[in-house]
Amino acid sequence: MTKRRAFPGFGRPVVTGLAMFATALATALLVPAAARAATVKGVVRLPEGARSTRLYQGYWRLENGNVPVQSSGGAKAETAVVLFGVNGARPPAARTVTVEIGGLDARPRLVVVGPGSVLELKNTGKVTHEFSTPSQPSVMPIERLPPGGIRRQIFTGVGGYSVQCAEYPHITISVLVVDSPFFSALDEKGNFSIANLPDGKVTLKVWTRGRWAHEMEIDTGKSDDLTVKVPDANEKESGE
Repeated sequence: MTKRRAFPGFGRPVVTGLAMFATALATALLVPAAARAATVKGVVRLPEGARSTRLYQGYWRLENGNVPVQSSGGAKAETAVVLFGVNGARPPAARTVTVEIGGLDARPRLVVVGPGSVLELKNTGKVTHEFSTPSQPSVMPIERLPPGGIRRQIFTGVGGYSVQCAEYPHITISVLVVDSPFFSALDEKGNFSIANLPDGKVTLKVWTRGRWAHEMEIDTGKSDDLTVKVPDANEKESGE
């Protein structure tokens, strides 16, 4: 009788590379479409008058002369794209954001945070300011901020807030409190990109210069780049 030599593992099932690939493919096909990551990107076209870094006309009279009213970065520095109605989205964690007030300007002029976050205003200049949310005075009442002073204000409700100086109204800080991490500021060319989105229909809103300026419904599953045209504040939006 011929004896057979035994090999370790002989007779037991072996998963080959081909079988592993087939298993992975079958698993991927069972994953719902909402679980796959999508990216919404494009460019925001602001009105012609908002493209200059000098958003406000006039001069400020100071001890050593007159200074033109201007804001570094122009309107793009205070513009953001925010998506609402994203399935399964959770708000960002609350945090404290410091904005320095100096040289008759605010840096940064746009902050996007989660509910319960704190805006810290630090006056690094030589001028006293009086900040508030003029359109919503109960949120942030007017209060003096002397040179070297610090003021902290908590923002709890989801929405957009415009924090403005009563003495120098061109100094405005936009505070956006969002309920999801799906938002984007603009780069110097007006481009934006929001990644890791589930497929589905959402509402895209554009905030610029202290107001919600544009709104549209989009499908995150479509890969086409968007061109979002923001009308002038004095014009009515046309449906898109």
